Amino acid sequence: MSDTGRKPFGDKVSESVKPDSQKSYGEQVKESVTDTYDKMARRVQPNESKSTTQSTADSMQNKADQWKDEGNKKSADLNQNVDEHGHSFVDTAKQYASDVQKQASEALNHATEYLNKSSDTK
Repeated sequence: MSDTGRKPFGDKVSESVKPDSQKSYGEQVKESVTDTYDKMARRVQPNESKSTTQSTADSMQNKADQWKDEGNKKSADLNQNVDEHGHSFVDTAKQYASDVQKQASEALNHATEYLNKSSDTK
């Protein structure tokens, strides 16, 4: 059982089980407000004044929040890395394509000159 003034554990579980796509706008707003309030209470209330159950639940939630934050940071870093290297890859590919086009054009010009010289000597 959660401490007085804190979000009941049953509400947390039922909210996490139901997908957001099946929740009404009102349910989503209520959930966001109560989650924010409970998160603030979790951080402000000293552990000594919490029940063992509440202290354990808060500790687990803090760890879950930490993992989520770390996952979000890694995801953002990965996206930035992909953007940077993706653009770099595209730029490099464009440069190679441009170089190949120039070489092909030069080869065509040389071949045309050679053919023109060959026909002039006949």
